[in-house]
Amino acid sequence: MCNDVGEGSRCCAFYSVTGLIFTAWVGIMLQTQPFFIAGIDDYDKAKTSAFGAAAMFFFTFAVSMVGIWTDSSKEDAVATADGANGTSNGEAEYQLASDVPTYGTTH
Repeated sequence: MCNDVGEGSRCCAFYSVTGLIFTAWVGIMLQTQPFFIAGIDDYDKAKTSAFGAAAMFFFTFAVSMVGIWTDSSKEDAVATADGANGTSNGEAEYQLASDVPTYGTTH
């Protein structure tokens, strides 16, 4: 898991979307109905912190999307270098030798 940029970016993208949804929900709750969230002394500071965390999760999501795009572009470049039909460049030029000795065969 998370062995390359693409896998790590997908993991971070999932994590950041989950965090973004949660912290945005907490921020909206603190803005519209703060009485449902008990134990907070300063609602304005908590609301600012929740939306700040949501912004950081959004930034992490954006960077993850760049990582996914970069990794997919790199994989496309490797596939293009291999050839359109999946054969590598050296494979298309390879031919079996025609003068193979016939050891152990009788005619």
